[in-house]
Amino acid sequence: MKNKITIIIPYFKKKKYIDKCIKSILSQTFKSFSIIIIYDDTDLSELKFIEKYKKNKKIKVLVNKSKNHGAGPARNIALKHTKTKYIAFLDADDYWSKNKLQHQFNLMEKNNYEITHTNYFTIDEYGKIFGS
Repeated sequence: MKNKITIIIPYFKKKKYIDKCIKSILSQTFKSFSIIIIYDDTDLSELKFIEKYKKNKKIKVLVNKSKNHGAGPARNIALKHTKTKYIAFLDADDYWSKNKLQHQFNLMEKNNYEITHTNYFTIDEYGKIFGS
């Protein structure tokens, strides 16, 4: 099955959070996706940790070695490596509920939307919601 969504994750010093981020994607009810992690740090000390995700065939790791570009430009670099109709962005210290992709994909397909966004919750380090 050809992937319908590419998920782009810019990564810069988020080792504490990235596992939960990746797990939230891999546990989605919607399974037709690929993931690009764009490692955006000239300090390569966490790169080996990130490259472990390449064991999953859905995940590709790109590396910005020349300089730290920042989240927006890093996403643009990753966009050049996508081939899907839909693109989703997720920051390395964020995660999704398990039905997020399915709901958003269905909404976009049903209504022929080219772009959508979702709300979010702000949580503390213990997982308690304190804002949205």
